[in-house]
Amino acid sequence: MNAFIKSQFNYCPLLWMNHNRQINHKINKLHERALRVVYKDYELTFQQLLDKDNAITIHDQNLKKLAIQMYRVKHNLCPLPVQELFKNYENPYNLRNGRCWEIPNVRTVNYGRETIRYRGPKTWDLLPAEIKDTSSLQEFKSIIKKWKPQGCACRLCNDYVFNLGYIN
Repeated sequence: MNAFIKSQFNYCPLLWMNHNRQINHKINKLHERALRVVYKDYELTFQQLLDKDNAITIHDQNLKKLAIQMYRVKHNLCPLPVQELFKNYENPYNLRNGRCWEIPNVRTVNYGRETIRYRGPKTWDLLPAEIKDTSSLQEFKSIIKKWKPQGCACRLCNDYVFNLGYIN
């Protein structure tokens, strides 16, 4: 399963992570079927299979990879064109949980909120301060493995109500 299924989803996840609900549902069903074949268990729910495999959904895995990329941006460990996507947030006050980057104003969901430029700082804001303040990339990667993304406001994590839109 790791060689044939997960490797496909680990290739360039930041480029295709902002897909729609239908594609996300298909990805989760494929992941679920692969886990059922591996464990030969057709009774457990998808979440129970994930717990048995000590795994997370592909979407949560992508959020962790985005957090790792944001750590690289913050510490100048990535190429300059990637760093230029994110503008530093200049705040004259020293706040406890100060924002690192500006969140761009957006007009639409598809071409605004579901971009790396918008989603990156939002994902970084979800991280606890003790994870953000790690001293090295290796330490950050080892700590982020244990982090469970909660509070994500992307369209895959929010509920959709017909004729109303996405609700938090």
